[in-house]
Amino acid sequence: MKIIKASQQHIEKILSLCKDCSQNMANNLIEQWDEVYPNKEVFLNDIKNRSLYIAVANNSEDIIACIVLNEFEDPEYQEIKWKYVRGKIAVIHRLMVHPMHEGKGIAQHMVKCIEELAKEKQYGAIRLDVFVNNPRAVSFYKKLGYEVTGEVSFRKGAFFCCEKLV
Repeated sequence: MKIIKASQQHIEKILSLCKDCSQNMANNLIEQWDEVYPNKEVFLNDIKNRSLYIAVANNSEDIIACIVLNEFEDPEYQEIKWKYVRGKIAVIHRLMVHPMHEGKGIAQHMVKCIEELAKEKQYGAIRLDVFVNNPRAVSFYKKLGYEVTGEVSFRKGAFFCCEKLV
């Protein structure tokens, strides 16, 4: 598996990955993503901003995972009393692993690579939000050292806001 920056040529495969992940979440009664979010426009914007990274299977062009790292914080983040406020802050968005590849450590590998990238780019901390009703994702980020520092509400409900020093 190799991790590369996504380009517009990858958009259809990214949308397919998103659809499969959204369906898998729905099958597990996690009503987080739908046809409204995330959508093609969101991913094209990530690609334009060079912040979308994809994991490509060895000897294949299949996209098995993706993650976004940028500095965009939703306005709701201003409600949070963040622990780390010095220096540049990076934000993780839209981590996805194809359901056929779950449980293989790919998500952890993606996050670790992004954390290394954040360190190289001299970010002080990384923030993210995770759907309260996705206990597996909440547990995943806690195991990686992300601390819950607050909670915000988006269209689909409550999300924990988490952060970690780089």
